[in-house]
Amino acid sequence: MRKIGLDLNVAIFVLVIIAHFHILYAAKAKRQTATKRPLRWVTKDYALEYLTRDMSEMDYFKSDILKPIVVERVSGTEGNRLVQEHITSILKKLSWTVELDTFEDSTPYGTKQFTNIIATFDPSKPRKVVLACHFDSKYFDNKKFVAATDSAVPCAILLETARQLQCLMEKGSTDKSSVSDLTLQLLFLDGEEAFKDWTATDSIYGARHLASKWERESDNKDPNVKKISSIREFILLDLIGTTDTQFNQQFESTQELYKHLVKIEGHLRSNKYLTGGHKGPIFSSQIGWGGIEDDHVPFMRRGVEVLHLISTPFPSVWHQPQDDWSHLDFNLIDDFSRIFRVFVSNLLHLQPEARSCRKKKNSEL
Repeated sequence: MRKIGLDLNVAIFVLVIIAHFHILYAAKAKRQTATKRPLRWVTKDYALEYLTRDMSEMDYFKSDILKPIVVERVSGTEGNRLVQEHITSILKKLSWTVELDTFEDSTPYGTKQFTNIIATFDPSKPRKVVLACHFDSKYFDNKKFVAATDSAVPCAILLETARQLQCLMEKGSTDKSSVSDLTLQLLFLDGEEAFKDWTATDSIYGARHLASKWERESDNKDPNVKKISSIREFILLDLIGTTDTQFNQQFESTQELYKHLVKIEGHLRSNKYLTGGHKGPIFSSQIGWGGIEDDHVPFMRRGVEVLHLISTPFPSVWHQPQDDWSHLDFNLIDDFSRIFRVFVSNLLHLQPEARSCRKKKNSEL
């Protein structure tokens, strides 16, 4: 991703603002009319206990989910391929449908191969709630960079969310009529990082390729609908894991979703469902201006509504060797994961009140 520096002159700043509003206008113009679904609000203590404390298995998360990702994984390298295998093996073990979108593109260092990973819980459903992250790490020729927050932790959180909610998704939703056509889809995008300097052609390789591809391709169930139009929500996670992680609302079009996260955090914190080891809030009530360039941009330009969960301001370790395991705040990561599980459960209208999913620890799945 690229942030806009505070030292830019006024002319450039104005141009960025104009470009930003052009993107928002184009997205609004292209967006198909869709019925807004009210978010479910889970308040029963035993349901929240299950989604938060009971599903918090941080030792397993660290050793079996996150650790294999916190390595150098520049696009086109062996490290990148091994992380691909780690991600796909977890999802295939959960019996998700996994697709690989492999392609080549020109970079400042020659032609490189990229692979996006697309995992869908139920491909028969026509609409998707998309949770996305990028799994590559930035290339540096003079230092080791494992990119723990950028974005190993976000990818691990998505895998853990899928793993922990698997049983509830198999049981189905509480409201068959409004969510019967909805499923969860995970995108692990390759090539977000620029190899050299961030430009329109040296950045977000995987996102640009996949958004363009889905704009052309028809949905598997309805040939009259393009795949990109099947995205109900696009939720992008980035730069998560250090003590200074904090989010702002980035886009008005998804303010309802962001405010729901704020509400969930407040409720969980006041009722002591969070760890207590990290002083909040994680989700600030402040409103950002949405000027961060990231993997969401090619999708937003094609009319997809985006909830961008990226730490702003950027963490102090951003693009530094210190973005490593030793600088992660696992209380913060645990708290975010608890909030996010409740959020996704509410979005899909799952039934955490059902006790049938509590027969065994999810680490046994």
